Order: sequence, then C-alpha cells, then structure tokens
Amino acid sequence: MVKLKILFLVLGLTVGVGNLAAQDIFEVEKGLYSTRELELQIDPGTNKKLVIKAAVNLNGRINLKAANQKMINLVYTKQARTATWSKAMDYIDLISVALEKVPEGVRLEMRAPNPAPWKNEAESGIVEVELMVPPGLMVEINATYFDLMAVGPFRGIVDENSLGRHDVTAVTDVLKISTANRRVNINDIGGEISVATTNAPMVAGDIKNVVGQAVFRNDGGDIKIDGFIGEINVKNNFGQIRISDFIPTGQGNYIRGFSGPVVLDIRDMTVGQLVVTNRYEDIDITVPNNLSAFYALVVDEEGTIEVNNFPFTADLVRRNRLNLTSGGGEVEISASIRGKGNIYIRGTEGE
Repeated sequence: MVKLKILFLVLGLTVGVGNLAAQDIFEVEKGLYSTRELELQIDPGTNKKLVIKAAVNLNGRINLKAANQKMINLVYTKQARTATWSKAMDYIDLISVALEKVPEGVRLEMRAPNPAPWKNEAESGIVEVELMVPPGLMVEINATYFDLMAVGPFRGIVDENSLGRHDVTAVTDVLKISTANRRVNINDIGGEISVATTNAPMVAGDIKNVVGQAVFRNDGGDIKIDGFIGEINVKNNFGQIRISDFIPTGQGNYIRGFSGPVVLDIRDMTVGQLVVTNRYEDIDITVPNNLSAFYALVVDEEGTIEVNNFPFTADLVRRNRLNLTSGGGEVEISASIRGKGNIYIRGTEGE
C-alpha cells in the first residue's frame, strides 16, 4: 500500500512538471516556438572582460548595451524552429545558457549537442540574448551565426569568426570584425580597427583617434565612410568606395578599388601621403582649394585626367600622366588607374 501511494505521488509530480513546461513554451509564429524570457545576473567585480561563446549549430541575436551599472544582467529566450510543439520541446531542452566567472573574466556560453538533432534547413535552434553590462568592457565573441547589435562605450569588441550582421557603436580601443555576406554598420569608433565583409554594404561613421592603420575590406559590396581622421587602408572588389569628411594623416593611407568608382571628399590634409588605385572605374577626389599638395596622376590609354577649381602648377604633362603642385606641395596624393577609367581632382572652398 505504501509503495502504491509513492507511485501515485511520483506520477503526479511528473504530470505537474509537464504542465509547467507546456505553459513555458509557446508558439511565436507558425513553426517557431519560444520559452518565456529567462534572466541571469552576475557581478564581474574588477574584471573588465566578457567572453561570449555559442555552439556552431545555434543561431540568434546578441543585443549588447553598456549602462552605468556594476552588474551584468542577461535576459534571453531559447527558441526552436520546427514543425511540431513536441519537437520544439525536445530541441529547447537540449539548449543551455550559462553565465559564469572564469579566469579571463565573465563568460556567457550557449551550448547545444553536436551533432544537433535539427538537421535540415527548415529546423534550427535559436537563442535571443539581451545583455546590459558596465561601461568599458572588452568583449570577445565566438558565435558564428549570431547577429550583433552593440551600443557602448566599450573598450573593445572582437568578433572575427562571424557570419552574422553587425551594428556597433562607441568603441574606444579595439574593434575587429570579420563576417561574410552580411551588412556591417559601425559608428563612433577609435583605436585599432579592422573590419571585413563580402557581398553586403559596409557603412562607417565618426572614426577618429585611430591607432595605426584602420583596415576596411569588402568584396562585392559598397564601402561608405562618413567622417574619418587617421591612417586608413581600404580595399574593395566589385563595389564602390566613398569616403566623405576625410582627414588622412600619416604615410600609410592606401585606397584600392577594382571595378567600382572611388569617390573621396578630403576636408583637410596637413601631413603624410595618400595613394589611390583603381581598375575599370573612375577616381573622383575633392580637395580644399587651399590644400598644399603634390599630385601624381596616371591613367591608361583610354582614360583622361581632369583637374579644376583650385590653383596649381603643372610639373609634368603627358597624354596619360600629370604631375602638379598646389601651394607648397607639403603632402603627396597619388592616383592611378589600370584599365578604363578617368581621374577627377576638384577643388572646393577651403577655410
């Protein structure tokens, strides 16, 4: 009799747990199931590093915000895209999220079995993450299929093995992003900078206090930068390069296009060198009409060179080559095109 009562009690507990799980997982839209919002919190102490890792068979979004607080607050949901509620239950149970202190700082880890049970394109395991963190953290991310939205100030963000979209604002010391086939937006960035993507737009703004060369790479998508002070290295294939409100400094400024126009609007340049090359498309550079510079300009047989709207002295004039000096020739700007394309140097009002 006692054994029978215990059996009834165990069965009752099992049913109760099942009902609770059923209430906690709901259908967001057809074929997409989610838990309610779950929360974790940790005190990082004096350690200023956050490491985010995710299993390669998970995808999702990371929303990272810095605020005037001491704690790291995590809000997340676990989701499954699949045909049935029962499968979603099984998949979500296999996903775990942990926030813990480790020797290098604080680690957020999103785990799933390998291989995962979701195997076809119609199914997936998903984690949606919102992190509120103290300002000034160094953040290292290894979450291949996660999109990142980050609003600082952060000391650094490093995410070099990504296939997700990136939207990052306010980084002071280090920004390293490498993704593919995804859009990248960055704004208010300084320090050591390296950004790369393919087949998608790259947009940057308010780049200053750069350490060394800021590196931008794209292949098959446009690069647009609005507001840059420092040393720059840009390379693009099959996309436009447009840099406005541009103040190059130092000797290592290189801008290389291949099959898209290169358009530069130089606001000022007092020291250093700028080298611009392209193939099969034009180079169009606007400069202050009081800029003190030496220009070396070269095009191929079918190209032309046009210079107007600022005073200059021609040092060398040939059909496809032009050297000229404006002011005292204190900085050096060279532009060359291999293939079909023209070079335009245009003056504007200088201060």
